[in-house]
Amino acid sequence: MTESDVNVPRAGAPAREGGAAESGTEFVRRLRRSATDAAGRGIRFYRSPVDVAEVSYVDLDADARARAVEFARAGLTPGDVVILAFEPGLPFVRALLACLYAGVAAAPVPITAMRNPDAVRQRLLAILEDAGAKAVLTETGALDGLGLAGETSIADAAVIAVDGPAAASAEDWRMPDIDESALAILQYTSGSTGLPKGVMVSHANLYANQQAIGGIVGMTADSVTVGWLPHYHDMGLIGQILQPLFTGAMLHMTSPSQFLRRPVLWLRLISEHRATHTVGPDFAFALCSRLVTDDQLAELDLSSLQTVITGAEPVRIDTLDAFTARFAAAGFRGEAFVPAFGMAETTLLITAHRDTVPPRAIVVSAEALERDEIAAAGPGERTAELVPCGAPGAGMEIAIVDPATAMELRDGRIGEIWVRGTSVTQGYWRRPDETAAEFGATLAGVADEVYLRTGDLGAMVDGELVITGRLKDLIIVRGRNIYPQDLEHSAAELLGAGCLSAAFERPGVAPEVGIVAEVDPSATAEDLDALATALRARVATEFTLPALGVALIRKGTLPRTTSGKVQRALTRRLLHQQRLQLVHLDGFETVSA
Repeated sequence: MTESDVNVPRAGAPAREGGAAESGTEFVRRLRRSATDAAGRGIRFYRSPVDVAEVSYVDLDADARARAVEFARAGLTPGDVVILAFEPGLPFVRALLACLYAGVAAAPVPITAMRNPDAVRQRLLAILEDAGAKAVLTETGALDGLGLAGETSIADAAVIAVDGPAAASAEDWRMPDIDESALAILQYTSGSTGLPKGVMVSHANLYANQQAIGGIVGMTADSVTVGWLPHYHDMGLIGQILQPLFTGAMLHMTSPSQFLRRPVLWLRLISEHRATHTVGPDFAFALCSRLVTDDQLAELDLSSLQTVITGAEPVRIDTLDAFTARFAAAGFRGEAFVPAFGMAETTLLITAHRDTVPPRAIVVSAEALERDEIAAAGPGERTAELVPCGAPGAGMEIAIVDPATAMELRDGRIGEIWVRGTSVTQGYWRRPDETAAEFGATLAGVADEVYLRTGDLGAMVDGELVITGRLKDLIIVRGRNIYPQDLEHSAAELLGAGCLSAAFERPGVAPEVGIVAEVDPSATAEDLDALATALRARVATEFTLPALGVALIRKGTLPRTTSGKVQRALTRRLLHQQRLQLVHLDGFETVSA
């Protein structure tokens, strides 16, 4: 341990005198210890297969300390919120670590969807306003494509470029005077009204969840991990970046765009660097199985992989089996797969399944599922396959609850998944009502145990969590969480006055996302065709969805509750049953379920 680990107040201030208690948080101290012990290890970022940037953990630690001093001199103090507006790469990691060392809260935002820079700009401004951020940390020129070139401040927040050499000395840094409850990260998600909402992740949450992840995946300083996930999403931020920083493991990263352009790059990095750990959503493994050629396969060696976490969207056994079969010739072993379940509101990990054999699905009665029950199928009965996502991680507890009565359900019964424990975050930033409703749930008759309502549906089977669906209307496509309200809000600008729409996911059916929208009865055939085309283009641009099915119906016929709320599940069911009065259909291969 170095002198700067003990007896030190907030960044930039003189050290305390005489044996004062240790300052800062255990999470920051752990990051510092891992960096100090990580001789020769660090992060390599692949802008392309031949363009590589790298930094050692020792140098990263020194840079973070120096920049934390710069932040203090610029007027940032512990508890302030700053926006991290970066393309994928090392500058983001430098800024993130500096924020943690300075005791300021980091709010990562995406700036990479340049096909619609106005939407990205509006999201950035919305988060700036919601967070009350004191500064925007970024790279020189990174905001030019958003129409913010040369700005020194945005919405009263100073713009600070951190890609140049640090001006301050790392030796001037002192551990910030913060406690474990201090806000570390504001993890923004899409709000149900179309406005982003920030999940408040504390230093204690980060430490607890990293411990829970480590207890399952077994990452150590001798591990090697490879990843490409977005740095502003919880799985990419907490699992892909912070876990190696926490353990001192070597990290090789590329960008999501590089992966989507060349899926084999991910596997080549694993092969070349003898990676032991990686992580990805279901679609990534399906993409590799489909697009990696025989010649590319012949060059791969995946035998070093020990842990391959799959999550962020429903885990499908067909995908796991196909990947295992396709890459067995390259030494891949199916038992490396670790199906997992988590969310930003629990920092990341809730449960994970690890075994000495490949994951298997449980085959259950489809009819029983419709009755909210997990049961074996009888002779000739329709079946469904569900992949268990394991037991709760360290410090976490799960209850399966009837959302209508708040009664805990027995094993095998499907209900809402409630979670409590050390990884559950502090709630939503500046949203006390939503925080109370979602983070303050109690079981009937048990007032002293507070749970987070996840909005997901599932059951416990033989000690493991099985996910069956979503109580909320969340749409999950390629590892991204998309709220239907956001799609509907976007569509509203194209619809006539008083016309509503309902967006929903169509799991296992092409296209995966559909929208039913009302139109004025006076619309001509040409009007309907133009509207459908415009809706598909708008959603593809703003949400980067590969496909969207559009069904148009007459104004006033969209299913609603008695209070006027759109009934999305009923709308989807009526569409699949062909019971809606359609006036136009575009983009659906089939409307049948």
